[in-house]
Amino acid sequence: MQNDSIHSEQSQLVRQRLKDEWLSRFTTRVLLLCCILPLFSTTVFSQDPTASQYQRTLAKAVRKIASETLNSVVTIEVIGVMQADGEVRQDAPTSGVVVDADGHILASSWVTKSNSASIIVIAPDGQRYPASIVARDEHRDLVLLKVAATDASWTPVTFADSEPTEDRIGETLIAVARYGESNTPMVSTGILSATGRLDGTSLQTDARISPAFYGGPLLDLKGRFRGVVIPAVGEGGAEDPTAWYDSGIAFAVPSSIISTKLDRLKNGETIQPGVLGFVIAGSDPYADGTRLSVVRKRSPADKAGLRVGDVLKSIGGKPVRRRQEIKLALGPFDAGEEITIEYEREGEVQTTQATMIASIPPLQPQFIGLLATEKAAADEIPEASTADSDSEPSSVSSIEVVVTGTLKGSPADGTFQANDTLLEMDGSAISDLSTLRQRVWASEPDQPINFQLLREGETKTVDIKPILLDGSLARLQLEKQTSDATETWETETLQLPDITNAAALWFPKRTVDADAADSSENTAVPLAVLLVPPKDRDPAKILESWKEIARQRSVAVCVICSESDEQWRPTEIDAISKLTAASLKRFDSNASSVALIGGGAFTMSEEDNPADSMALAASLSTENVFAGVAISNQTQPPAVRLRKDGPPRLLRVLIPLPPEAEVPFWAETLRRIGCPLQTSPTLNRELCLQWTRSLLAM
Repeated sequence: MQNDSIHSEQSQLVRQRLKDEWLSRFTTRVLLLCCILPLFSTTVFSQDPTASQYQRTLAKAVRKIASETLNSVVTIEVIGVMQADGEVRQDAPTSGVVVDADGHILASSWVTKSNSASIIVIAPDGQRYPASIVARDEHRDLVLLKVAATDASWTPVTFADSEPTEDRIGETLIAVARYGESNTPMVSTGILSATGRLDGTSLQTDARISPAFYGGPLLDLKGRFRGVVIPAVGEGGAEDPTAWYDSGIAFAVPSSIISTKLDRLKNGETIQPGVLGFVIAGSDPYADGTRLSVVRKRSPADKAGLRVGDVLKSIGGKPVRRRQEIKLALGPFDAGEEITIEYEREGEVQTTQATMIASIPPLQPQFIGLLATEKAAADEIPEASTADSDSEPSSVSSIEVVVTGTLKGSPADGTFQANDTLLEMDGSAISDLSTLRQRVWASEPDQPINFQLLREGETKTVDIKPILLDGSLARLQLEKQTSDATETWETETLQLPDITNAAALWFPKRTVDADAADSSENTAVPLAVLLVPPKDRDPAKILESWKEIARQRSVAVCVICSESDEQWRPTEIDAISKLTAASLKRFDSNASSVALIGGGAFTMSEEDNPADSMALAASLSTENVFAGVAISNQTQPPAVRLRKDGPPRLLRVLIPLPPEAEVPFWAETLRRIGCPLQTSPTLNRELCLQWTRSLLAM
């Protein structure tokens, strides 16, 4: 009994101890939880007030900056714009920035895109004043206006010359504008998303803007004037420069550039983009390399002493390593301004100055009828010892350009011989075939071209007077190439991922020897890419009428149908390029002799063929993909933005032109950008393929 009592007491003590420990732990946990909860509450639930506070602070700053800036922002109305139908309209109002107390207003090119009866400026106080155009900055889509009102008081925007700004990607920017007769304030915020856009002339922001913002100021959170909003889209983005409004992609001319141009504008000087007159070797603007492949005669580059083969190192103090960087470096400069250019020649770095000019006379592409190929340079070139020339070539390239033939009756016929190695053209070394094509293309009209060549171990010099590519096709005396009758040709259906266009290829079945030293140009097979009307849906069937003549003339043919049976769409240009590239890989081809042929080129139809418009659009929108395009003279020009100051397009345009027909109105535009227009009274399949073969020659 006693033992039972002891055990009972012990059990009670244990239970009590366990209860006390449990209570102690529970109390501790409750106290700990009571301590943690306020911290947790502060940490979690304070995030929303902090974000709200940030938004309120930002909104307050934006309102303050906009309120202060609106005193320098005006509304601009364009009245009495004459339409093509004879009706008169009033364009939607845009904005402008007051730049001095004399009433000078900086606006966008929107106000001068059409002739108008009058331009009205609505001042911040609501007063309306007539304004006149003082000058235009055609390089940056800006216009300077002047209000002739002695009773008006103007508050100019402040340029940040005293506090230089540093463009930081991601910083907040504010676009300010006014709209309509009521001068309603408009504000949009965004970030600085890119610099050096539009070939180095603009900033880019994701602020959502409408046309009312064009001409309005762009500011930062310190209230500093950073730029003027302009109507613009990226290169190739759209035909209409206002097409990207409210898209989250907007452009503005930096105030730092505007401040350097303002005095010229006030003096009534129209500012134009400038050109130097050189071409960089290669086709990829983002690939490394700044070697000059062409220097136009009598151009600023020529007058500055630049030569073919020079490697540009810096422009205007900015280092350049690729063609795109050259465009960015030239962006701040205009016609009439001098630029310092640093370049390397034969291992020595030199410096020169060139004054940009507004334009260089359009290229008049030249032709000599030479066929050539590339091969690896010989280990040793024999010493030159000839009565014709006792000079050494200026440099030896790792690639040799070797003559394979000439076109009969061409300037090169009888002057060059097969296996001649070309060393120099007009005193500059010939480094590769592509550069040689560019140089012959850009040669001066009526001026002999001097070639230095190696023939059977002796160095010789020859002079050849080129002829214009522009004009009648009969002048080229096209030859009828005869193919190897034993060669096997076949048809292949082309299918590529993500491309729904039906396509078929007729080509010679050849095994390309990757180890071969060279591929003879006169046996190379050109490619004719045929775009057919939307109603035609079977490319293999269409090929049937081309097969025999294509085999005889040794020209491969690829037929491409549109996605829809109703129309060709601009988005199909990429598909055309990819199908062309896929075709070239199927046989021993020459990428410099690809012709794009519209289905109406040889039908002589009086109606516009949509395939022809598509062919012209694809050839102009792609760089160095097509060497020629054959289309009807009834072709309607596509909406493609063309750059007259870009590198020369080695693109020939062939049209049928009966004796009584007039040259299409768009021909002059093509000639202005350096595309020769070749004509023939009639076209047919055979002539189109003969012409395609002629693209092999330069």
